[in-house]
Amino acid sequence: MAILFPRWQSFLGLALVLGSLQVKAATLPTGFTESQFGSNVASPTAMVFAPDGRLFVCLQTGQLRVIKNGALLPTPFVSLSVDSSGERGLLGIAFDPNFGSNHFVYLYYTTNVAPIHNRISRFTANGDVAVAGGETVLVDLDNLSSATNHNGGAIHFGPDGKLYAGVGENANSSNAQTLANRLGKILRYNSDGSIPTDNPFFNTATGANRAIWALGLRNPFTFGFQPGTGRMFINDVGQNTWEEINDGIAGSNYGWPTCEGACSPANANFRDPLFQYGHGTSGTTGCAIVGGAFYNPPLNQFPASYLGKYFFGDLCNGWIRLFDPSTATASGFATGISMLVDLQIGPDGCLYYLAQGNGGQVFRVTAIPSQPLNISVRARVETGNGVLISGFINTGTAAKKVIIRALGPSTGVTGALADPVLELHGSDGSLITTNNNWKDNTAPQQQDIINNQLAPTNDLESVIVITLQPGTYTAIIRGQSNGTGVGLVEVYDVDRATASRLGNISGRASVQTGSNALFAGFIVGNNIGAANVVVRGLGPSLSQSGITNPLLDPTLELHDNNGTLLIGNDNWQDDASQAARISSAGLAPANPAESAVFASLLPGTYTAIVAGKNGGTGVGLVEVYNLP
Repeated sequence: MAILFPRWQSFLGLALVLGSLQVKAATLPTGFTESQFGSNVASPTAMVFAPDGRLFVCLQTGQLRVIKNGALLPTPFVSLSVDSSGERGLLGIAFDPNFGSNHFVYLYYTTNVAPIHNRISRFTANGDVAVAGGETVLVDLDNLSSATNHNGGAIHFGPDGKLYAGVGENANSSNAQTLANRLGKILRYNSDGSIPTDNPFFNTATGANRAIWALGLRNPFTFGFQPGTGRMFINDVGQNTWEEINDGIAGSNYGWPTCEGACSPANANFRDPLFQYGHGTSGTTGCAIVGGAFYNPPLNQFPASYLGKYFFGDLCNGWIRLFDPSTATASGFATGISMLVDLQIGPDGCLYYLAQGNGGQVFRVTAIPSQPLNISVRARVETGNGVLISGFINTGTAAKKVIIRALGPSTGVTGALADPVLELHGSDGSLITTNNNWKDNTAPQQQDIINNQLAPTNDLESVIVITLQPGTYTAIIRGQSNGTGVGLVEVYDVDRATASRLGNISGRASVQTGSNALFAGFIVGNNIGAANVVVRGLGPSLSQSGITNPLLDPTLELHDNNGTLLIGNDNWQDDASQAARISSAGLAPANPAESAVFASLLPGTYTAIVAGKNGGTGVGLVEVYNLP
């Protein structure tokens, strides 16, 4: 097989033939979409994200390319002289756990000078290129035979800080069962290439073979570690019958060549795969397992049902499937990919796949992001600058019908606003319309309110039904005859099919203590993907708008629909990574005492609460921004 095709076919040659085919998008589940990430990269073999978010792509011919901010950089990070015949070449990459300080990058490649063998070397990054002449050879693996297939090539750092490497058996199955060489094995090294003394065969193997961590593998071209748990899955490419996902456990023997797939009859000397699929041409069969990516990202972009699952694919049949470790079953995800070779979960929570077909491409798969829909703000309504003000934007290009409510008596809170009056203003401050009691609306409007199940339970409460052009709007709640009390303003999107959506909501009011703090509720929905939002709690900077009694030190909390605190903040610069995200979105508060958080929110109901530190009071502002 050449990366898994018959050995007489060139992996590179096959890629070049398929590269002339027309670009064809993958077929994805409903609610997902994909786009090419960076320009074409010829004959790619592997990819990995750097800790700083750049994507590094290995090319079989020896170049390591960099995709930065979605664009392929013109200059390779490094260009190596490699033997790229068959399945040989530049095959694997890993970043040092301390890359931020030492800038070390590790590569697995096939040398082009006799005796031909695979090698692991370390390079030092200098920006987007390697330091010239800075290669440090860490490991020279066993000399290869004339067979150019079954090289393995994946390298990753484990949760223990050790460097793991998957090495194929060089098309000689007997290599997999001996401790006398490192072929057909998973190897484990210290970051400097030395061998850890706690390796499972350190006292039974000799010399360089003490690096063996597991054996009995045919061609472990890809493997992966689960973030958080550190669990390891090893994908082993089969010969004629089965492709395997194996549980990576120190000292294990996975049975090749005695067994392909689960041993039958059972053999206590070998560890059977967690999952296997047969050879064939259907959507659940194939010829060569590739890719290995656990969905446990720092930001959840896919629906919650994907968490903890393991993406894997097949090179020949061009599909991606999803393995559930809790049930040992797999389900379909994507089809129609031309020569899939690798999978990664990006720091943005999206799935990236690398394919050799169509000239070599990286694709980014995203769940279509949800959006803030129905929004509400609750606070104590005073007079003057202490009225309750809620701002929102109708974004996009189309008009949208909304229903806006101002509630008081039905909130059920102590000290509720007895008779709320609702006003809607345009971006220039002009009054568009007003309502005192919701039944003052026309009969068709009242029926529209009832049909949307939004009729207030108290006739003194207010409702506006209106179709708004794209733009910025402000809803204001006052008390009839200068009445005061706790009020609630709500904005409902009742026209979600239009090309516009509600976005960037805000609420300004007098912030008191306890249940009289400033509450902003919003619903994320209308799609399956997570919405990236920035929530801000402002106070001191309101003095620039003429507010004489601003909340001097606002605190901010974000809760889910169960009331669970998701994230909180006092001063927005307290967390450097959060502050960087907020600043990059152009939403850094003007005053360091003000609060802000970034969050990736799956569909659901959320509440932001702004209060004063140490019981402080004053006029505060809460804002929710939906990021692109």
